[in-house]
Amino acid sequence: MPTLTVIQGPDHGRTFEIDGASSVIGRDPQCAVPLRDPGVSRHHARIELHGDHYILHDAGSSNGTYMNGVRIAEAGIQPGDQIRVANTILTVAYPPADAALENYQGLPIQVDTEGRVDSSIMATATASGEPHLAFVGGGDMAEMRTSIVGLRALYRIAEMLAHNYDIDHLLGGIMDMVFDVVDADRGFILLKDSRTGGMAPKAIRYREDLLDEIRREQSAEALERGTRSSELGTQDRKTDEDAAAAPSKDAAVAGVPRSAFRVPSSEVPSSEKPAPICVSRTIINYVIKRGEGVLTTNAMQDQRFEEGESVQDFGIRSAICVPIKSRTGILGIIHVDTHVSQGRFSPEDLKLMTAIGCQTGLAVENALLMASQVQQERLAAVGQAVASLSHYTKNILQGIEGGSHAVETGLARKDLEPIEKGWAIISRNLHRVGTLVLDMLSYSRQAPPNLVQTSVNAIVREVAELAQPAAREKQVALTTRLDTTLPEVAVDPDGIHHACLNIVHNAIEAVAPVSGKVEIATRLSPHQSEVWITVADNGAGIPRENQPMIFQAFYTSKGHKGTGLGLAAAAKIVEEQGGRITFNSEPGQGTAFVIHLRRK
Repeated sequence: MPTLTVIQGPDHGRTFEIDGASSVIGRDPQCAVPLRDPGVSRHHARIELHGDHYILHDAGSSNGTYMNGVRIAEAGIQPGDQIRVANTILTVAYPPADAALENYQGLPIQVDTEGRVDSSIMATATASGEPHLAFVGGGDMAEMRTSIVGLRALYRIAEMLAHNYDIDHLLGGIMDMVFDVVDADRGFILLKDSRTGGMAPKAIRYREDLLDEIRREQSAEALERGTRSSELGTQDRKTDEDAAAAPSKDAAVAGVPRSAFRVPSSEVPSSEKPAPICVSRTIINYVIKRGEGVLTTNAMQDQRFEEGESVQDFGIRSAICVPIKSRTGILGIIHVDTHVSQGRFSPEDLKLMTAIGCQTGLAVENALLMASQVQQERLAAVGQAVASLSHYTKNILQGIEGGSHAVETGLARKDLEPIEKGWAIISRNLHRVGTLVLDMLSYSRQAPPNLVQTSVNAIVREVAELAQPAAREKQVALTTRLDTTLPEVAVDPDGIHHACLNIVHNAIEAVAPVSGKVEIATRLSPHQSEVWITVADNGAGIPRENQPMIFQAFYTSKGHKGTGLGLAAAAKIVEEQGGRITFNSEPGQGTAFVIHLRRK
């Protein structure tokens, strides 16, 4: 049986259940879906049941009936479809089946399916798609205080989402915030698993002074048991020993740390966990199906719970259970309860918790969308990386294959010249493999840099020495101009060496043979707060349209001859050490890259 929820129009927020073989949408109050929109015809459209599916028919309306933006005469409806009649938009949903509750064995939650928990609903609150509207128009000071607390809570949830898209951390923070705004003993969040459809616990909290009270009870009971044991005499010693060996349910929370007012269940050792929070499955299903928050009084009906052995689980409790409602449906529930001896929840608490549930639903939905977007971006980046690296690796392998063929030919002819040429090709491509691996490791590594006081000039001299063979092969002039008065700076020598070498190799590749010039220089910045390493060339320069992208991973202007990792890895290495890389390039006038390293 589908439901229609008005998301735009004069009846915004209303939900209608489609019951029966035919239901009419129109302005007539007798319609199954009566709408106040003046542009809607008296009998605008109807929904009919055909077998196991529903069909939407336009009933000859003057303004037409639209399904997902397309005008229709008739069309089947599915969950998530949007129906527009005049200026009113309704979204289609199907109520969920009874919550498929996952196995909570080993967790401090027990879902009652046998009627042991008699839950009397004291009040309900409709979950709105715009939770902030619940706090508009407070009449007295109490309502105004509730509105201020509620709006502050909604803001805190939005702020949490801005800083953290991890669902578990987000819900943990929300559960902590719930304990700040309502006086609850215990609480938990159940969230629907998109793969299994089951409801899984995501955040469980206990009030610390509740656990203190339980500890005191247990200490008194342990002392009493010890006294009784000493009076029984030696004839019952064996029985006492067996009883002592059996774990006591009341000992479940002994030794729980007192470091926090709210104790996450994950931080309590498994051998010391409190007994489960018992909640009615009927209430959970009511909240999920109706999308309403409920305020209940729970009384344990089982004979085992009549003696009131522990203040934690037995006796009458006041509880609130609210839906985590998103734009598209119910994602889960938030449940909190308190012993009536500590006070009862009020309808204002229910109103507040229902709004928090709705805001949580929007936050969870946005977090899931962000996680999906991040995953898609990662997959796209992986695809781009694979495409880029595969072409580059293919060129390297072809070079090695050509060199090895030349070596084999020389060996067969016992001629040294082709062997030397072939080995030079192999050696050059092995160097390219090494550079590729180093760039990938530098770009992907998460370890912090190893900072030591180092002479920048020593690094530059070694870089120039390593780059000289490539410069000579291309007949390019590679020179250095070093400031001998430079102080040592705290850098990762290997990282700066790698970054500088990448920039120098790029400069050598950018200049023309014979006439090309590359200079590596060191100096203090004008304000003497930084040490600069400058790599300048007289090449063609970087086109202006390419300049914003040169530090992006896998961007290359060399086609299949480059990976696009060299400058990206260099920038990452330098930034991890508190520095930065800048450049100045004019088409036809060459390029100068500057590595900025802080002196302190």
